[in-house]
Amino acid sequence: MFSKIALSLLTASLLCGAAYAKELSFKEGFIGAQTEIFGDSNIAPKSTHVVTKLTMDDAVESLKGDISIDLLTLKSENGSRDESMYETLHVKEHPSTVFKLKEVSKEADGYHLIGALTLNKQTKEINTKADITDQSDLVKLKGNFSIKMSEFGIEPPTLLFLSVRDEVVISYDLALAKN
Repeated sequence: MFSKIALSLLTASLLCGAAYAKELSFKEGFIGAQTEIFGDSNIAPKSTHVVTKLTMDDAVESLKGDISIDLLTLKSENGSRDESMYETLHVKEHPSTVFKLKEVSKEADGYHLIGALTLNKQTKEINTKADITDQSDLVKLKGNFSIKMSEFGIEPPTLLFLSVRDEVVISYDLALAKN
C-alpha cells in the first residue's frame, strides 16, 4: 500500500513539474559564424532558420534543451564561397549542428551557458557568457563563443595561397516566445 502511495505521489510531482515548465519557440534572430581568410576578407554567414526545443520554468536558470540549425541555411554575401563552406563542413554527411543547453548559471558578470555543441559528428563542451532578458512573453539570448574547426574534425580550407583561420566565432541573438 505504501509503495502505491509513494508511486502516485512521485508520478503526480513529475507531471506537475512537466506542466510547470514552459516551452520556448524561436520567434526571431540569428546564429552567425565569423572567420576570415588571412590577407583577404571576413567570412560571416548567418542563419535565421533556427530550431529550438527549449523549456524553462519561472527562473532563467532552469532553461534547458536544444538549439539547432540546418547548415545549408548559413548564408553570406558570396554564394560561391558558401558552396565551398558547405563542402568544408561536410553538410552532405552531417547537415545540421546542435547546441544542447545543459546548465544556466547567474554570476556577477551575467549568465553563463554550459552545453555541448555537435558539429561534423564531433561533440565538444561549450561555456559561453550570455545576456539573457526574461520578459513577460519573451526570453532573449545574446552572446558568442569561439571554436576551432580542427577540434571538430574539419580542416580549414585554403583558397589559392590564402588560408582560412581555424578559429570561428559563433554569435547568437535569439528571441524566444513563451508558449
